[in-house]
Amino acid sequence: MSCILNISCISVVWNSNALPTGNLYGSFRHYASYDQCLKPPWLHTHPQMKTKYCFTDFLLSDESDVKTVADYDPLGPTMEFINSPSPSGLPVNHIMWGICIPAVCSSNAVSKLTKVMYESATLSSIASDVTVKHCQEAGERAPYSTGYYIFIALILSLITTAVASTCYRMYVSSGEESPNSLKTIITKSFCIIKNQEDLVKVNKGEIRSMNGIRFLTATLIVIVHVVLYIVLSGINNFADFEKQFEGIGVSYLHGDIIVDTFFTMSGLLHMRGLMGRQQNLFGVLWKRYIRLIGPFAIVVFYLTFVSKHWNSGPGWYNLEETDVCEKYWLRNLLLVNFDIKLSCQATTWYLPCDYHLAILGTLIFYFYQKKRQLGYTVFVAVLLLSMIIPAVLTYWLNFQAVILLDFGKHIMNYRDTWQFNYIYTPFYSRGSPYLVGIAMGYLTTIYKPGVYRKCVPKTWSIIATAVGVCAMLFTLSIAYIIVCRGYDPLEAAVFVGTKRILWSAAICCIIGMCEYGTVPIVSNMLSWSAFTPLSRLSYGIYMVHPLVIQKFQLSQRSTHFFDFYCILYSTVGASVISIGLSYAMWLFVEAPLINITNQLLFNKLNGPVGATATNGTQHRNGVTKTKSS
Repeated sequence: MSCILNISCISVVWNSNALPTGNLYGSFRHYASYDQCLKPPWLHTHPQMKTKYCFTDFLLSDESDVKTVADYDPLGPTMEFINSPSPSGLPVNHIMWGICIPAVCSSNAVSKLTKVMYESATLSSIASDVTVKHCQEAGERAPYSTGYYIFIALILSLITTAVASTCYRMYVSSGEESPNSLKTIITKSFCIIKNQEDLVKVNKGEIRSMNGIRFLTATLIVIVHVVLYIVLSGINNFADFEKQFEGIGVSYLHGDIIVDTFFTMSGLLHMRGLMGRQQNLFGVLWKRYIRLIGPFAIVVFYLTFVSKHWNSGPGWYNLEETDVCEKYWLRNLLLVNFDIKLSCQATTWYLPCDYHLAILGTLIFYFYQKKRQLGYTVFVAVLLLSMIIPAVLTYWLNFQAVILLDFGKHIMNYRDTWQFNYIYTPFYSRGSPYLVGIAMGYLTTIYKPGVYRKCVPKTWSIIATAVGVCAMLFTLSIAYIIVCRGYDPLEAAVFVGTKRILWSAAICCIIGMCEYGTVPIVSNMLSWSAFTPLSRLSYGIYMVHPLVIQKFQLSQRSTHFFDFYCILYSTVGASVISIGLSYAMWLFVEAPLINITNQLLFNKLNGPVGATATNGTQHRNGVTKTKSS
């Protein structure tokens, strides 16, 4: 069958394709008729007419013609508009188009046919070669690998073990068996009833205000990533989306600093765990690794072997997570990857960053153990370096103070945004909030909130909390200040060097006033009992919510319409499902793994001495420990 000359094929191709529309309003992705192409009614009766869906990429003008500043003239030529970037830097001349063609066509034929079809229909020209990103034949399915069946078997085994252990613990008395036997350790660790109790239990000495802050932070991160994946999968009214960042709205682009709240609390809990008792510091780091790796390993396993079978839709064609996971899964699981291009998910850069900061915090504590003054000196030196290094890199490489200020430039190929690998994902770029958390953890261990509660007068508590909130708002408004004042390299360096420490100090100030003072409404709200289990599920929420968002957003057969109700609707749905999956992750993966690690390593190395309880479960060295008595 001739790809170009067969009249019936050309008829199928033409009727299955929808020409790109709305690109002048910022719509750069166009999906055409995905299901019509891949599921024709004659697929099995006329296999010689099989088609395939290809996602292509091309430019309407040369890169050299694109302007750096928009030039909109309604009386001027169309190409002047096409060569003008959008306010966020989105190249209007860049088109991604899904087309339906005969299955026998080669990639070269796809490229030529796409160019002919577009130019003949629009009476315009394509300046570049057409790049074929991905093709999928009608009726084609990826074969199920051994890894797929292993993943399914693993999940079923974990659930079965948990159910069997729960039934066993319900009918067997603890006094009837050896506490150190393997059977006892496994059944206690997997007991659903016990793990459920640990999830909702309020322990003495925990910093309850952190529960609300942690869950609210997780929710804000879900909102940010809902917007991220809507943008990545295409918005047909992108110009309306950009208008939200005009004026003071540009402060939204600094929302990436929200994740520094997690680093602050991680440092706080890590130091409280280190100072809770004398222990082997290598064991500390091993348990921290185990704490992080359980849910992450499930996510990596899913992305590598399962995701491609459970997800479909044209939005997935520009997502490289499965391919990246297949190549670099070991590097990701060892937590040594800082390159966003090699990350299994765009959001998992947090894990190696957090773990390396845990190593740094443990080293500082080691020097503190040797000599207190030496520990203080090292802490101050590292804190200064954590501010100086990002500032110097920003000045030297001429970065913006807010890396997302020109987000439109990075949408189509966000993994190739090399700036992220210098001042966004490395551990030294997030060192200052973690170190501020360490300082707060040290203070709350020396001056226990339970002993010094309400020692700060109510008036000063309210004033300090208000100052903390204002500091956070000021940090978010840096983007607006930069836009108003214009870019200055030195100012950008100063902002980058100080903004994270200011944010984390504000967070610690609010926590401190809620614990040591009296802050009406705020303290009660953040300490609400419902936040206790939700806080402990926050790590699981962080790990699974991108999968939930992707499943919905990237499976759409058309680009999205942006408005705040759509964002709210998607956020609520993603949050609820993520909480449910995180709850399952806690019962069947997180809690059992932590329990087994503590039983096999911690108890044998350190004996049965209790540890300081913080935030609902016992935190030793910043690692959650659930009792399995």
